[in-house]
Amino acid sequence: MPSAKYRTTVDLDCLDLIPAHKPLPQASVNMQLQPLEDRVTSLVTGILACYVQLSQLPTLRPSSKVNGIFEDLVHLCCVTSDEDIAEKVLTHPEIINIVTPLRCLCSIGEYQLEAHWAERILGCGCQKEASVMFLNFPYYDNYLDLVRMELNALASVTRSGRPMKFAVLGSGPLPMTALSIISQSMKSKGDAVVVHNVDRDPWAITKSSAMCRRLGYRLDQVSFQCVEVGDQTLDLHGFDVVYLAGLVGTTSEQKQSIVAQVAKQMSPGAMLLLRSAHRMRSLLYPVVSIANLTSLGPKPLLIVHPCNHVINSIVICQIESSKSQDRMLQDTIRKPNQC
Repeated sequence: MPSAKYRTTVDLDCLDLIPAHKPLPQASVNMQLQPLEDRVTSLVTGILACYVQLSQLPTLRPSSKVNGIFEDLVHLCCVTSDEDIAEKVLTHPEIINIVTPLRCLCSIGEYQLEAHWAERILGCGCQKEASVMFLNFPYYDNYLDLVRMELNALASVTRSGRPMKFAVLGSGPLPMTALSIISQSMKSKGDAVVVHNVDRDPWAITKSSAMCRRLGYRLDQVSFQCVEVGDQTLDLHGFDVVYLAGLVGTTSEQKQSIVAQVAKQMSPGAMLLLRSAHRMRSLLYPVVSIANLTSLGPKPLLIVHPCNHVINSIVICQIESSKSQDRMLQDTIRKPNQC
């Protein structure tokens, strides 16, 4: 089990998925039959209860109690796609007050989950045993579903061939995104892809790197770098696709600032894939503001909002050349009221 020190070293801005990507239970018939206001009240009450329970726990290490609360929270955030209900829940004063701390609790819980499984895999005596343990990670299949959706979305907007070089910003202790990308590329039987994992947490980088070696991955397949996003030593030029994890930046404002930094470090024409959230799922992840993206450098190409067990929305952007950005800025100055 991870020691308590992980909670003090956790990187709240460089985390990916909370323990949420498993098939969600169907909404109960009773809730579906409730009047709108009653359904809103039930959701608000349930979300607040989950927040209080999580905030009062001495640790968010994986346990039946911790896992159960997170599962309840995710179910509440995904049980309805009704726009009116989502709007009323998200604008409820008590919900507004807990959004940021709730996302931080989700970040800590996800970190603890990944740290726990990274150490379990590292504790295996051989590669075969480690591989079996890795496949037993509770959300292994759900990560594959998420990455499969993302790669298919990328294929629909990429004209220059299949992406081969990926960077994942905010990879965490268990680099599931990177390993899922490699797994999907192996199924396509094309040339091998390369994935570079970036996180500012030294412990996460050390453990995830060692875990990949234990699983038999080579340095020319998956690499690691401990660095702050935006640091001058982080060179993202040459990567076809750069992933920005869902909780890199726990608010929309933080994410906007990070996107601006990352765009400057990428090559023109490269794709930036942002994990976001839609409607009530934004209680788990900050929303990427499409309106602000173009002025920051990336050009939005595609937005996907899944309604199934995949929690994250995705926004795919392309990095514009500096000349294109200059023209865009001049057009904005000339026509300030034009969207």
